[in-house]
Amino acid sequence: MSQESLNFEESMEKLEKIVKSLETENKSLEENIQLFEEGLSLSKDLQKHLESAEKKIEILSKDQNGELSTNPFEEK
Repeated sequence: MSQESLNFEESMEKLEKIVKSLETENKSLEENIQLFEEGLSLSKDLQKHLESAEKKIEILSKDQNGELSTNPFEEK
């Protein structure tokens, strides 16, 4: 399964497995470097997922007339 087809949860699970493997398993330097590179790539993809989700968040609020409206999420 390519990283492009992974959703956020699948990417996070895969990254957690990589971290656990790097922490506990006795692998060769080359295998560890390959896992580390894959982990970095997953981390970048996860960051993109989070940035995209943040842009989509909208806050519902009532105006003076009691009408519901949407406002873009603003970081404080």
